[in-house]
Amino acid sequence: MAQTHAGAIRIAAKNAGISVAEYESRVASGHKWCSGCKDWHPTIRFGKDKTRPDGLAASCIQHRGKIYRRDYVPTPRPAAGRRFAIPRDGDKKQARARANHLANVGLLPKPNTVPCVDCGHVWKNGDRRHEFDHAEGYAGDKQHVVEVVCSQCHHDRHPIDRKRKADGTFAGKEG
Repeated sequence: MAQTHAGAIRIAAKNAGISVAEYESRVASGHKWCSGCKDWHPTIRFGKDKTRPDGLAASCIQHRGKIYRRDYVPTPRPAAGRRFAIPRDGDKKQARARANHLANVGLLPKPNTVPCVDCGHVWKNGDRRHEFDHAEGYAGDKQHVVEVVCSQCHHDRHPIDRKRKADGTFAGKEG
C-alpha cells in the first residue's frame, strides 16, 4: 500500500520523538531531523539528494563525514620511490602503459633510440619502428622488464598470436 504525505510526516515525527505539530513547526522554521546523529540541524547542513521527497540527504554533512572518516581504508602505497598503481599479474595494458611511462620519464630509453636486440637493426626516419617486448611476461613484478626489438623481430617472437588460415589471411590477434 502506498504511503501518504501525512503518513510520512507522522512516521518522521515519531522517529524524532515529538508530536506532529512540533515536527511541522521545526520543518517550517528551516530545520531537519538528522537520522545519523539524531538531532535537529538547519537544512543548510544537509547535502542534496534528488531521490528524497525534500531533496535533502537523510543525515547531515558532519555526520556523514564522521562515518566516512571512521570507515576510511587507505589504499596501499607502492614501495618507496615508486608512484605506480599496484601491479596486476597478467595485465598487458598496465604493463605496456608502465613501460611507455618509464620511457617518457627517462628511466628506460625510447625504443627508436636503441638498436634491436635480435637483429641489430638501427632505426631511421621512415623505417620500421622499434617496440618494447615484455620478454619475461606480464607478471606484476616483471612489467618493467622489457627488451627493445624492431617490429619485424617482435612479430617473429610471437608467431602463435597470428595463425594463417587456409585462404592466406590471418586469424586471431593482429599486431
